[in-house]
Amino acid sequence: MLSKPEQCLACPSHKENQGFAPGEGPLNAPIMFIGEALGEVEANEGRPFRGGTGKMLRMMIHQAGLEPHEYFITNVVKCRPPKNRTPFPIEINHCVSNYLSKEIAGVTPTVIVPVGDVALRTVCPDLKTGITSIRGYTIQSTLAECVIGIVHPSFVARGNREYWAITVADLKKIKLASQGKLAKAPEEHFNLFPSIVDVRDLCQYVLRKGLRVAFDLETCGWKEKLNIICCGIAWSESDALCVPFLKRGGKLYWDNPSHEEEAWYWLNEIWESDLIKIGQNIFTFDIPVLMDHGVEFKRHTCRDTLIRHHCIGLELPHSLEFLTSIYTQIPHYKMDVKKAGGMIWAPDDIMRRYNCRDCIATYKADELITQEMIDFGILTDKNCA
Repeated sequence: MLSKPEQCLACPSHKENQGFAPGEGPLNAPIMFIGEALGEVEANEGRPFRGGTGKMLRMMIHQAGLEPHEYFITNVVKCRPPKNRTPFPIEINHCVSNYLSKEIAGVTPTVIVPVGDVALRTVCPDLKTGITSIRGYTIQSTLAECVIGIVHPSFVARGNREYWAITVADLKKIKLASQGKLAKAPEEHFNLFPSIVDVRDLCQYVLRKGLRVAFDLETCGWKEKLNIICCGIAWSESDALCVPFLKRGGKLYWDNPSHEEEAWYWLNEIWESDLIKIGQNIFTFDIPVLMDHGVEFKRHTCRDTLIRHHCIGLELPHSLEFLTSIYTQIPHYKMDVKKAGGMIWAPDDIMRRYNCRDCIATYKADELITQEMIDFGILTDKNCA
């Protein structure tokens, strides 16, 4: 067990907390893992992440293809609180000011990886989202070029076995980020308040150019009586238009009924065309809803990212939130509408931006999933629906 440095004596918990372990790894490492605090083994050995969950993390790191020279590993709190309790804020503040901030300044990592909620809240104190929601997403920070959090291995050990594969997927993204191979977050060119001319011009443009498109419906109500709030269409990973049918509070968007009819006409021209049409979970939701409204889909021209991802990542989740986290650099947005009041009461701009982000996330995920299916020999070319 290492003796505590003199700086620890000013901490009010220094007598009851056990051991001391500084971070370890190369000082030019592009990645810095930051955990919570020491466990019993770490306190006794004076080294971070050497106990059971630490070995789990190192196994996941190895499985993701990261080498020891690529990362520095440390903890927010450099000692072990009694019975492995969560560190108190005063302990966190003391260790950050005396140790962690100096380690970050010395290593200057490209990517900081908070491991678990305590580390996430320490590195990104303004975040209101827990680690299970924000894991895998890139977070902007003044501490490094990017921050990407992962769940703590103890969370995996407590019966959440599915997070082993999720964490390995996150670590592969972290490796790419450390090498500068992640694309920047896309610029968002969204039309949230279109005129009927905007809708007509876009649909004609897409049909004339033969572009593949991603689409997404937002609805409210019950299965027997669904109201379509809006339909988004993306034709690139940055460009999307939301076609609204209802405004906040359930009011009609189109003042002129003929404009609503024309909007449906042009959307039908796309849906019933030979263009490749992409969506998330569309075969069990969006397409049946639209068919109930009289749309005749050519199913062989449709791709469902949820189903396709099953083919290449059976052990992983397949929600759009997860696909967005591992395939895109779009900021975490899936709680925006709920926090703003829900589907009907969220402000129109928040609701429609959410819809457009669903579309561009689906568009980008489809592009990369399709390439993986080609690499695995499941598809022969990117135009296969």
